[in-house]
Amino acid sequence: MPEELAAILELLGRRYTLAAFWSLRGGSSSFRSLTGRVGAPESQLSQRMRELREAGLVEVDEVGEYRLTSHGRRLLGVLEPLSAWAQDWVALSPRQRIPKGSASHATDEPDPD
Repeated sequence: MPEELAAILELLGRRYTLAAFWSLRGGSSSFRSLTGRVGAPESQLSQRMRELREAGLVEVDEVGEYRLTSHGRRLLGVLEPLSAWAQDWVALSPRQRIPKGSASHATDEPDPD
């Protein structure tokens, strides 16, 4: 996996980070509002918002609210199709997720039976 991709996935995979980032897709938000929407403890959310700012994905506007930067909006444009795909995928039953004719386990995995 390319190092850059691993870095952004690691950042977004931290607890509350993606939820906070996703909450800003509708526009700017106060810290208090984000705390309520994300359901994160203030100390953890504060740390995640600092990390998103340091990554150049979020900024604080002139009235003190958080908003996505241009890089953040570009990332949002990448994540929105992934979100749509995930909604379709989660609606599938486990049986539908396995293509017909494919093995249900990898060749190097033990047979579950």
